[in-house]
Amino acid sequence: MSSADTAAVSEAESARPAPKRRWRKWALVALPLVLLLGALLAFNAMDDRVFGLIGDNPPPADVLSVSRVLFEEGEIVVRVTNPQPDPITIGVVTVDDAVVNFSVDGNETLGRFDGAKIRIPIDWNEGEPYVIGITSESGIQTTANVTAAVARVKPRTSSIFGFGLIGLLVGVLPVALGLFWLPALRTASRNALAGFMALTAGLLVFLAVDATFEALEQSAALPGAFGGLGLIILGASLSFVGVGALSAALTRRAGKGASTTPGASGMALATAIAAGIGFHNLGEGLAIGASFAVGELAFSSLLIIGFTVHNITEGLAIAVPLADRDEGRVPVRKLAGLALIAGLPAVLGAWIGGFITSAFLATFFFAVAAGAAAQVVAEVVGYIRGQAGSRWRTPYVAGGFIAGIGIMYATSLLAV
Repeated sequence: MSSADTAAVSEAESARPAPKRRWRKWALVALPLVLLLGALLAFNAMDDRVFGLIGDNPPPADVLSVSRVLFEEGEIVVRVTNPQPDPITIGVVTVDDAVVNFSVDGNETLGRFDGAKIRIPIDWNEGEPYVIGITSESGIQTTANVTAAVARVKPRTSSIFGFGLIGLLVGVLPVALGLFWLPALRTASRNALAGFMALTAGLLVFLAVDATFEALEQSAALPGAFGGLGLIILGASLSFVGVGALSAALTRRAGKGASTTPGASGMALATAIAAGIGFHNLGEGLAIGASFAVGELAFSSLLIIGFTVHNITEGLAIAVPLADRDEGRVPVRKLAGLALIAGLPAVLGAWIGGFITSAFLATFFFAVAAGAAAQVVAEVVGYIRGQAGSRWRTPYVAGGFIAGIGIMYATSLLAV
């Protein structure tokens, strides 16, 4: 070994941290956490004395969370969860202010976040409203208002197929139809393509805002202990980072990692857009399935047409990045794959919403959709700046962006 090599090895060994230094570093990292844990344990041991300095603390309200009311043959089944820190014991159950017999699957005393099914043997009538009250042993009542009793949709071959068909009609079909605009887009000028890309950004901004409001609305049904706002932030953050990582990985795979042009490649961007739209359609399918399950949606052929018209613009958004002449011919199998990525989650959402109905899942899925759409908007803006050059601030871009929002607003009126 030469003297130069020996010197290099010695330098590398000297740069490597010694075991004692490494342990000291990790000890310094762990020190604040250990001190925090000690402070929390100390507070937990004397919290009564600390609260006594402030005043008397009223007992916590024994309010349960009702996740779903199911109307089975000869009985009503109420799914409840205890979101409170202290155990809750179910004492009395009423239906329309009349005390009724009931049984609980499991223990009548629920610890924090424990769930149970309350079974009420009663002959209920289809379409009639019901008010169900669940009173704890402390005298606090939780009520569930049902506007119209509807028999529970059970997972069987016909219902699975029915929800799947609805998901295909409102998800996959319109996206696939929107991709048929690809040949026409390939004949457009550079300015027009920049305008269409801005239109895509407008569509996605609308989806991001719409999904955010949907998430906030769904979170209102969650007990405070579930932290609805925190759940929204978590879901949006996960999808924002995840879709960004997906786009970057697809761009590197396409051999564009060394390119000086900012933004993702056409196919990578189209895939990211499809993924973002897919998350939104997952939440949309969840809402459709849940509405069917509780009988709150008079689903007609006109409503199916409304969703189809509204979602056909999503196919256009996916097609625009593929219209660049540098992309070359896109195989039909890849177009079919993009349509499935964007539309098939609506089928999954319809199944989950129809058979489970969970405000927690609905909040999380719509938050994921909002974060994904926001990330794709950032990708689209980068693509416009990289591909359109000086044209990205032209009236084509401004007009396309406003048109995208306007189209989504106009078509959403058909799906209300």
